[in-house]
Amino acid sequence: MDSTKTIKKEIIHQFSAQESYCGFTSFFPLNKLHERNSGYLVNGGCEIEVEIHVIHASPVSSDKPSDSSVPDDRSVGNPVDLDVVESIYSNAKSFLMSVSKESTSVVSDATCVVHSTKDNCARLAKERFNEMISLPLDDFVNPEHETLMVETLSKLGDHLNLFSDEQAKEIMKLKAVFPTSIQEWRDSVQVKVSCQRFLSTFEKTKNLLEGSVKTEEGIKTKLEQLKIREQELKAQLEALQNDSQRLVKERLEVSKQTQKIHALAEEQSGKVKGKEIEIAGAENKLEDLKSIWASIKSLFTEA
Repeated sequence: MDSTKTIKKEIIHQFSAQESYCGFTSFFPLNKLHERNSGYLVNGGCEIEVEIHVIHASPVSSDKPSDSSVPDDRSVGNPVDLDVVESIYSNAKSFLMSVSKESTSVVSDATCVVHSTKDNCARLAKERFNEMISLPLDDFVNPEHETLMVETLSKLGDHLNLFSDEQAKEIMKLKAVFPTSIQEWRDSVQVKVSCQRFLSTFEKTKNLLEGSVKTEEGIKTKLEQLKIREQELKAQLEALQNDSQRLVKERLEVSKQTQKIHALAEEQSGKVKGKEIEIAGAENKLEDLKSIWASIKSLFTEA
């Protein structure tokens, strides 16, 4: 690039209402700077690229310092130099008008600045979608993943031309049902976990009951043996009766415990079938959701 025919100006500027610093207000409306979807300000900064063509310029003398951003005093009032300035201004204004038609959006962590195009943002959204569509449904239980997928589907709704007709239809369907499907997945998982927890508790209760019944059976067997011995050994009747009374008391204590556990087991047993039906329903629902997801995923993951 010929330095004698190049103008370069870098500036950091605070924009204010009704201001015409460097002619910015005549390039585009100031309110465009802050528009959320099509403004120029990104994270508090504004990046504007302008290509300037100089028709001709006087060579810069090596004896004098040069400021390429300020016209030489000799050019003031010179009609030819004013034509150059007007050409620069017109080219810059034309460029800014074309830039103002482009939208600025955020795709994940990437920021589309003024010179980014809608196509670039759409491409980034499609790449993100291709990554996320290959994930299992379990990953979308994470609210961050769910939110990112919803945002991606929303962006792709305006760029369905990037997909085949069949894929575009599935994207619109998925956009409509995705939040509901994820909530159904969460609900089904919760039902399954809750029922499994209940069945685990019942299994422990049943084991306690079996142990208690076994203990009672052992005591009962000993009691019967003592009664037989009582008939055979009348001489030892008193001692045997004492032992019998002792064992009877033990059985009564165990029986009270058995009765409580038995009542609890019966109460839980009445709910077992219902819980098993709920688990079966939940598992069927989960399988249906997996099948639907696999069908959708195959549209985007096939080589």
